[in-house]
Amino acid sequence: MRSVHEHPAWFGAVMGTAATSIVLFVQSEVWGIPWLEWAAVVLLLLASILAVALAPRYARRLSRRSELVVELGDPGHGAMLATLPAGLLVLAVAWARVGPVLVPTSVAVWIDIVIASIGVILALTVGIAWANAIASGTHDLASVNGGWLIPPVMNLLVPLAIVPVMLRYPDQAPWLMVVAFAFYGIGAVLFLAVFTLVIARLALRPRQMAQMAPSLWIPLAPAGILGFALLRLLQAGQELGLSGFSSTTAGVIVAAMGIGLGLWWTLFAGVEVARLRRAGGIPFHPGWWGFVFPIAAMTLSIIGVGSVMESGPVLIAGVLATVTLLLVWLLVAARTLDLVRRARAR
Repeated sequence: MRSVHEHPAWFGAVMGTAATSIVLFVQSEVWGIPWLEWAAVVLLLLASILAVALAPRYARRLSRRSELVVELGDPGHGAMLATLPAGLLVLAVAWARVGPVLVPTSVAVWIDIVIASIGVILALTVGIAWANAIASGTHDLASVNGGWLIPPVMNLLVPLAIVPVMLRYPDQAPWLMVVAFAFYGIGAVLFLAVFTLVIARLALRPRQMAQMAPSLWIPLAPAGILGFALLRLLQAGQELGLSGFSSTTAGVIVAAMGIGLGLWWTLFAGVEVARLRRAGGIPFHPGWWGFVFPIAAMTLSIIGVGSVMESGPVLIAGVLATVTLLLVWLLVAARTLDLVRRARAR
């Protein structure tokens, strides 16, 4: 029971639920389906409740600095602590996008600003602390896993949280755009570096244990966010009339490349996950939320490209991805409720 409650990936539930909320809201805009909008609102409120309920678990960790340093240095679980700032950043984006259904747009944007500010501070703190903890150890390549992508790649979420602020306060857009691209650079460059390590580990070391299966899915997240974040930044710059922002072509190209990588990785990871299931099954734990957010990120990228290109087949692919996302979210949510119930019954 102790290990269940103290698992570092619990905030992945906030990430996955908030991201699913965004996907449903975007689809409601694309297809004009009102009930999808209200389903998105329900998930936004659920993600917010989860964030409030889970925050004390991480606050206790922050108050025990020596133990926190040791946990951050754990190659298998330390990176999962980054689900806290990453979850806050996704929640901030969700409030900016879905929140105006519940509250005035200005209020939703300020909720975005407050949550994102906390998320950015924690992202920098946790990211650098995790990197130092890992660098201080003597880990073999076999220690690397897809979870290592979370601390550096969560920086790609910052631009998505900044876009609504720029659109609401256009006079602040020039310097905010610079900040957004600065964080985009951090996430993009470090993604390439850490992803290289992940591939090297998979190619040169024995296969991972079954409980690490969700980490195989995590590369889908940066593959989706990389293009979607760039597309949103270019759209915002064009809408605001910022100098040099006259086209979204680069965003479409990068997003399409990311979608290609994501689909290839889905096939690769899917085969490996299926093998692990046949070999004895994959034990359930909070890290299973690592299956949800990556699919949501890829879905948003597909929808974004389809909308810009006005491509029916791509938008249909976005619908199929959304259905897959909902099924995975429902499965993981149901398994999580059962896990909590059984833990309390002990």
